[in-house]
Amino acid sequence: MTAKRAVSTMEAAKECGVHYTTIRRWILEGLLPAYETPGGHLRILRGDLALFLESRKLKGRRPGSGPVRVLIVDDDALFRESAVEFLSRREGITARDAGDGFMAGRMITEFLPHVVVLDLLMPGVDGFEVCRNIKGSPRTRHIAILVLTGFPTDENLKRARDCGADVCLAKPVELDDLCAEILRLANVEAKPEGGAPTEKSPEADSGGG
Repeated sequence: MTAKRAVSTMEAAKECGVHYTTIRRWILEGLLPAYETPGGHLRILRGDLALFLESRKLKGRRPGSGPVRVLIVDDDALFRESAVEFLSRREGITARDAGDGFMAGRMITEFLPHVVVLDLLMPGVDGFEVCRNIKGSPRTRHIAILVLTGFPTDENLKRARDCGADVCLAKPVELDDLCAEILRLANVEAKPEGGAPTEKSPEADSGGG
């Protein structure tokens, strides 16, 4: 049986280790070549995807590649500690934290998280700048960004998305819901009763692209 010449955005997301909305953004920005099927679905040639991965040195996540790495960036120490403690109790997740945007930049380089949970309004380097820096670097632009803000105005949410945020949520948020969204962004499914998360199959998404 011959290999498929083209893949869907969901399949490409799994190979790149990013959320499928990030694949769509790369396509819209002209970074990743794609074509549209008669049915209106986006498809990416395997050769183009391989060249894209190589040019950006994206390794992505693979089954058995280790835990989902999460970085919590927030100037609220109580929230950071609570979130890290909660996530760290989940098998298959490794969580760390940074109290400001400057520290976040260093942690992102050292820790290389799969998902960054990012507060917007912080003193010094704010979340908008952190978001732009992550998405502006070929080494880190594949990282999924979950913005979590106590000031979810239309202006703030639009600005966050324009800076590259994948998802925007309003505070306060239940930690169970936050964990579920993190796992979704990391392309894994949560196991019940505290089991380890597993890789999410592209077929699980009925949209397929």
